[in-house]
Amino acid sequence: MAAEDHPPPTFEQAQAFGPVPSRRLGVSLGVNVVPRKVCTYNCVYCQLGETTLLTVDRREYTPTRVVVGAVEDKVARSERIDYVTVIGDGEPTLASNLGDIIRGVKRGWPGRTGLLTNGSLMWSRGVRSDAGLFDVVMPTVSAGDARTYRRLHRPHGAISFERYVQGIKDFSAGHADKVWAEVMLVRGLNDTPESLRAIGSLIEQIRPAEVHLTSPIRPPSVSSVMPPTIEAVELALRTVPGAVDFTHPEGEDMPGSSSDPAQHLVDIAGTHPLRREQAVAVLTNAGVSSEDAVFRLDSMVRAGALVELAREGSRFYVRGSRRPGHNTFK
Repeated sequence: MAAEDHPPPTFEQAQAFGPVPSRRLGVSLGVNVVPRKVCTYNCVYCQLGETTLLTVDRREYTPTRVVVGAVEDKVARSERIDYVTVIGDGEPTLASNLGDIIRGVKRGWPGRTGLLTNGSLMWSRGVRSDAGLFDVVMPTVSAGDARTYRRLHRPHGAISFERYVQGIKDFSAGHADKVWAEVMLVRGLNDTPESLRAIGSLIEQIRPAEVHLTSPIRPPSVSSVMPPTIEAVELALRTVPGAVDFTHPEGEDMPGSSSDPAQHLVDIAGTHPLRREQAVAVLTNAGVSSEDAVFRLDSMVRAGALVELAREGSRFYVRGSRRPGHNTFK
């Protein structure tokens, strides 16, 4: 992959965050391996906001030892972890040292590991090799045709739909038992009968171990993006082979941590927007009283450490540097 005329961004937040409740992974410790928002896509539904560096250039964005050390520290401070999940503040397979990172994590972590990826770089043999080191790989399979793919993901120009599909197929051919395909449903964009049939056809070709239907339940980068209707989810469950419904929000129980409660909250909110009930639970599970937790949360908003966003009748909290999108998709 050719280098691009951009210096590598630097991290503004922790390399490990959480643990947080996951609809699919139980209690997950998140791992950042690329800075915000370095990605191969600029998805209309992304909870991290607009992509600031659209690229296919793999780089070492932060040293392996720093990431592994951050994970070890979080593991030591956390009460429960089901998965250590590499997520990134963009596309994690852009980290050229991804393989070294997960090998380092596994030396000190006996449990299961997951990789949450959009799957756009699976055409690279190096990416497929690195991804194969994880116990579970969760690629995005949300479009079954080129037009929907472009509208939904707004990919880098070097990534065609055909190239993406072949990469996913090649990886699954050797690792089908660990592939959990994620189908993110967006109202009016990929939840029509035609789109769902195309997605179903692609799923049949990939043959993943599991298929998870998800929806944009947190504030997206494009404000006009809406979750699918109940009827559309039901149609997807009938149309996409093996699909399981994960479109509902995760629970409010937030695992505790012995780290500083306020910093712990900011670290999580940097990558994982939290509903108000979840944000309060992060603080109370760290030993803060319920009354003080509400006061601290509102104070952090006033101070700019957190930003409060409204979405579908709920209040969400994100790190202060994160701003929601207000454009519309075309």
